[in-house]
Amino acid sequence: MNKINDKLDALSGKLYVANKTKVWMLVPAIMVLVTIIMFSIFAAVNKDFSKGVNLGLDFTGGSSVTVSFNNDLTEEQFKDYGTRIVKVIQDVAGEHGESYDVSEPQRTGSGVDTAIYVKYQNGNSDIKTVNQEISNGIVAEFSSISITAEDNISIQSISASAAKKLAKEAIIAVLITWAVILVYVMIRFEIWSGIAAVVGLIFDVLTMVCCTIIFHIQVNTVFIAALITIVAYSINNTIVVFDRVRERMKLRGESLNKDNVASEVDIAVQDSLNRSIATTITTMITVLLLTIIGVDSIRQFTLPVMFGLISGVFTSLFIAPSLYVTMRKARFAYIEKKNAYKLENEYDTETPRAERKKRNVKANVSKKYKRVKK
Repeated sequence: MNKINDKLDALSGKLYVANKTKVWMLVPAIMVLVTIIMFSIFAAVNKDFSKGVNLGLDFTGGSSVTVSFNNDLTEEQFKDYGTRIVKVIQDVAGEHGESYDVSEPQRTGSGVDTAIYVKYQNGNSDIKTVNQEISNGIVAEFSSISITAEDNISIQSISASAAKKLAKEAIIAVLITWAVILVYVMIRFEIWSGIAAVVGLIFDVLTMVCCTIIFHIQVNTVFIAALITIVAYSINNTIVVFDRVRERMKLRGESLNKDNVASEVDIAVQDSLNRSIATTITTMITVLLLTIIGVDSIRQFTLPVMFGLISGVFTSLFIAPSLYVTMRKARFAYIEKKNAYKLENEYDTETPRAERKKRNVKANVSKKYKRVKK
């Protein structure tokens, strides 16, 4: 452990991120390009543009069936029964001249409460009629076990309109989270810190969405929960960096300026490197274990969270600090230029105001022309 800490300390001493905003911004650009390519491949293979993203029933509409067997199921029984339930659903869809998108069977409950849970996306046929036929088909398929539709089978449906409403509410939830965090950081620090932090969070969400598309992970309400989880987790690492900058300036009784802002942010990033990596690795171990031993529904949450954790480290150490320095330098340059303009015109009392304004406009045009010519 001490060797690892020594290596991290050596690495942090060589880490200078403040003046490399363009370099760090190449990462999301490359990621978006890869996402577009993978999206196109999935859409082309499935011959449907909407299939580029693996949307779950929560956002597309559909039904779910839960079948209990009044008994615990062995692994072999679970696989056999699950396959037979999926076959019944596909057979009913075929009778209506349709093909349903059916999920992998999932085990729910334990002991005598063990059940098999399957989702499927209804076609254009009447949902109520199809679901009744599926229920009857499952009862017939497991007639030897003596299950009934009333006691052992539960089918729930979500309409396309309800799915759209759910998607809209999920987007609103994420936007409200961003807005609240922006206000909080602005109050605790300043507006530039708030903007940099929110841009970092947008990058985190973008990373999770892109990786979900690239690996074709199903997007449902669990994914939205993962998004909000990472937004809350990532902002903590970013705030630590800005807090280090504020503490250093407060201890020395100084304020940031165009000459020291980059170096102060670099030092804050170097001081925060060990902490950010250590806390992320600790969290990643737990999430990784859940991914390995968990069922599909758990993986739909843990995999996006893993992508978000990695993105959160990159955001808090590279994206947000470098963007903050870029904005502060631009602000300092603007203030300096404004003060120079005031100083120049303060002592020139002989020239009429209109002529001074005209002269300054010409000077600015001349400077722009020289820059373009170079």
